[in-house]
Formats: sequence, structure tokens, C-alpha cells
Amino acid sequence: MNDMKKWIQKNRLFLSVIALSLVLVVMISTLIILLFTQQSSENIVVEPLEESRSKEEQQLEKEESSKKKEPSPEKLVVDIKGAVKNPGVYGVTSDMRLIDAINLAGGFTGEADQSQMNLALRLTDQLMIYVPKNGEELTMEQSLKSGEKVNEEVASKGLKVNLNTASVAELQTLAGVGLKKAEDIIRYREENGSFQQIEELTKVSGIGEKTYEALKEQLTVDE
Repeated sequence: MNDMKKWIQKNRLFLSVIALSLVLVVMISTLIILLFTQQSSENIVVEPLEESRSKEEQQLEKEESSKKKEPSPEKLVVDIKGAVKNPGVYGVTSDMRLIDAINLAGGFTGEADQSQMNLALRLTDQLMIYVPKNGEELTMEQSLKSGEKVNEEVASKGLKVNLNTASVAELQTLAGVGLKKAEDIIRYREENGSFQQIEELTKVSGIGEKTYEALKEQLTVDE
């Protein structure tokens, strides 16, 4: 027994080092196990979240891309007549319906016969809309005329559009003349003065000989 005590006392430092080493090994092992467990837990929870977030982002990108592909509405001009509170020429867009145009004109008067109107009809450029009064019997063709039919009617009656005084809306009653060409015609006469001859129309950007030939019978420059 005395020998054992002597040996322990003699080797106390060595034993202390071994004991400390064992403690360090246990601590390091425990730390490694904890880190491994935490990392496994993070992999289980975080990865699905990242995948889910990625799918949401892809969905948003698809929605934004589809919105960009949708064309913006075109600017149109329609002429509203008959039983509305404020008849006249109005600027509209291609995504609007007949009821929208009627509302722009102040709505129906008390005399209007709404039963003859297709209020869900989508608008087109140069459309002439006539709202009949109670007692008037009109066909759909009579109450709604396209720009081409209006131009034919104007030509048959000998009515002409004056290049020097016509407004943007009036110029758009000409076949093939949309908003941009009408604005170009007015810009030309503002920059170069009044048209002296209807042939000068060919000098306007975007208007060639074919367009001029189709329109010349409907044009005048007389004040």
C-alpha cells in the first residue's frame, strides 16, 4: 500500500496530464457530436425552405414574363350619335366595350332604346355608334358602322375632309388613317403651313401613293 502511495505521489504530474487529456477527449467528442447533430437538423429544415423559395421566385418570374407579353391597348376613336347626353367624337382604347363609350358620352338619355344595343361589344377604330330612340327600328348594321362604311357613306354624299382644318378625330374617319398618321398630318401643316394641293399629302411621313389614291376623292384643301 505504501508503495502504491509512493508511486502515485511520484507520478502525480503524469497522472494529471492523462486525466486532463481524457477530459479534453470527452469534451471534443461531445462537441463533434453536437455539431454533427445540429448540421443534420439544419439540412433537414433549410433545404426544403430554399427549394420552396426557389419555386415561388420562378412562379413570380413566369407571371411577370406573361404580363410583359400582353400587348398594351391601342388608342381608338369612335363617333357617338343619337340618344346620348353628350354626342360627339371620343378617344377610347381597344380593351373597352360599347357601354364604356356610352358612359363617356354621358350615358343614355331618357328616350334611348337600350334593348337594341349590344353593350358588351368590343370597340374598333373609327366606329360610328348610333343609339336609337324609343320607337326607332334599326338593324345592328345601321346602329354600328365601321370606319370603312362611314368612309363609303361620306364619299357617296360628296362630303370631304379638309386637310387644313380637320381635327385628329376627323382625319381618322379616313380609311387607313389611324391616330399616328392623323397626328403626322397635323404636325406637317403646322411645320410647313397649309396644304396648297391635296397631292401634298404624300409628303407626310407614312403616307404613300397607294394611300393617297385611296383617299383623294375624300379630301379637299379649300377653306
